Amino acid sequence: MKERSVLILLLILNSLAISLAIIIYKNTGYNHFGEKGFITILSAVQLLVVSMLSYKIYQARGLMGRSSFWRDPSVVWAIIASGFLFLAADEVLRIHENLDKLIHYVFGLKETNLTDRIDDLIVGLYGLVGIGVLIAYRDELKKYMRNPLFLVLGFVLMFTMVVLDTLSHKNDILAEILGGEMAASLYGWLSFAEDSSKILAEAFFITAFYGFYRRIN
Repeated sequence: MKERSVLILLLILNSLAISLAIIIYKNTGYNHFGEKGFITILSAVQLLVVSMLSYKIYQARGLMGRSSFWRDPSVVWAIIASGFLFLAADEVLRIHENLDKLIHYVFGLKETNLTDRIDDLIVGLYGLVGIGVLIAYRDELKKYMRNPLFLVLGFVLMFTMVVLDTLSHKNDILAEILGGEMAASLYGWLSFAEDSSKILAEAFFITAFYGFYRRIN
């Protein structure tokens, strides 16, 4: 199956999940975009798929022969697999939110609207670390990359999620920009858009790494 077909299937799946979550919320008030909803489960599963694909690539590259672990550029696939496995665990266990609480405790920070957004910055840092790894091992990735568009769109959507999460974390920034009434009406929908951006970003990441896997095998 070609990458474009995989992407179309994933976008359909994600769009159906988003639509269903919105319909359920409008009819019952239950928010499946929250941490116990099926959007979180879908997100964790998609992150695990990227991790699995990356590990399969690492195994395939390993069969071609490697020298020491860290000197071989193919180690990037193991690093990526571990990174996405961590992100899947973070999705379920809320690691970045617990880090936020730990930072407040260790440094004795009083919780404010500003410091309460530390967990959003942590997620943004995840993305920057990921980009740094890809740049550091770019020669390895270029061997199997025909078009970087899927990866680029994945990161664009990821950082869009971070921005939306920052705006929807508290209602203060929106109220300052738009005024109280409009901010209140948009506040809930921004959180829906945030999680939608997240799972759509994962769809592009799956497509990108599926393409890598096809070309190596």
